[in-house]
Amino acid sequence: MVPQRTLTFLWGDEIVSTQRYIKEDPERAKGILWGMSLDMVGEDTDKTGGSFLIEKMPDPSAIWTRGTDKHSEWGAGDTKEKDLFPHYYNDFIMRICKDQGKHAKWTVNYNPFEGGSDHTPFLQNNIPGLLMWHFTDMFYHTDNDRLDKVSATTMQNVGISALTAAYTLVNADDNTSIYIVNEVKDAALVRLKTEYDLSKVALASGKAKNEEKHIIEVWGKYYVDALSTIQGLSINAQANNVSAAIKSAADTIDAQTKKYLEDLK
Repeated sequence: MVPQRTLTFLWGDEIVSTQRYIKEDPERAKGILWGMSLDMVGEDTDKTGGSFLIEKMPDPSAIWTRGTDKHSEWGAGDTKEKDLFPHYYNDFIMRICKDQGKHAKWTVNYNPFEGGSDHTPFLQNNIPGLLMWHFTDMFYHTDNDRLDKVSATTMQNVGISALTAAYTLVNADDNTSIYIVNEVKDAALVRLKTEYDLSKVALASGKAKNEEKHIIEVWGKYYVDALSTIQGLSINAQANNVSAAIKSAADTIDAQTKKYLEDLK
């Protein structure tokens, strides 16, 4: 029996090996659906500092970084609206990791897109890709970056999260797709409320209304576009219920975006 989807593990030179894997075989590249970079994972944060992080694919928080969003000490890139990569992958991975964090009392944080690791070749080739990593690490790129800085418990939590996400996606059915639709919709509504509240504060401090409305519009469109990427996730889709769920969720997000824009005065 030939599996309809497979899971590939890559070890090699950072960025270079990933780029070669994507570029050297065009037929193989057509079948790459997701990329996940595990870089500096499994650290003993009591020794190294920092925390486990999920670096998201480019979303509007990489452009308008405000509220509780913050970049790592690695630093922000120069993300523009044309660079945004709407996709369900961000919120799906964050949910998997947060669930493991809650179960294991493991700290999970995230940062807006910055670039600089093996997720970037995937994105540059229009393949969804994100980064699991730790930062800041006081031993980063020093001769003290040794095995005694590794935590078996943290490595276990990262491994469980990464493999749970991977096996869920490669075996996705309609139930998986509808679950992700609901996750993305819920994340969108939380984000829109957050941005609306931040924009009200910004307007009260004298910021331009057009700019604040634009931020909310971009977030609304980002999430509607992210929902559309769930179409085709299921292996052997059985019915039209996924399409109906996507449309219903998109309508909800559109309606809430419109309401916030009307209320923003």
